[in-house]
Amino acid sequence: MYCSFNAFVRSNLDLASNRIWFKLMLTIVILSFSSTFFYFKLSNFWIGESMLDKFGLKTNILNQEANKIAVIEKFMEDLKQEIIKDPNNLEVILKLAETKFLLGYLEDALKLYKRARNISPSNVEVLKAETQIRVIIEKDNHTEETLELLNNILLVEPNNLLALYVLGNNEYEKKNFLKAKQMFKVLKGLLKHNSQEYNEVKNKLLEMERVNEKYN
Repeated sequence: MYCSFNAFVRSNLDLASNRIWFKLMLTIVILSFSSTFFYFKLSNFWIGESMLDKFGLKTNILNQEANKIAVIEKFMEDLKQEIIKDPNNLEVILKLAETKFLLGYLEDALKLYKRARNISPSNVEVLKAETQIRVIIEKDNHTEETLELLNNILLVEPNNLLALYVLGNNEYEKKNFLKAKQMFKVLKGLLKHNSQEYNEVKNKLLEMERVNEKYN
């Protein structure tokens, strides 16, 4: 049984705060590298005179970007070594998982989040991070394990948008309209009015109402 949300917040406040700052700094490094790459590809950097100077500038900048990659790789290797020394260090495991996720290594990130969940099964933030990656990987073919995890999230956070959306659509596709309507009504009240998701949910609710009227 998952702990109450208030108990979770009290026990994990420091960890969550550290993770937010960590993710912010790592994202800045990755975006900095990506923006430099696309700048050279898409901008008019090469148009004009002083090509030798531009080659020199590009070399210096790319060396800096290579150093950033090396820093990230060194950072990940250091985290791996810390995990070897302390296999149950939840904070380090989460840092490595978030790094893998931000770099697009979804399968690696998923394995790490599973490991984190085994260590701290009542940590709803770990649960949400794992299910987010599962939903991305599985797309519309969600496994029973993913659906079970999403249901567990709803026990702690009844207004969780991702859980309501995925589970509501799952019940909708199975023609379990009673359950789908319950979830979609809650979800509709949480979504921004006239957003794409809002209109999608609204249309499905209207469709279920028409079906209900037809057979009653």
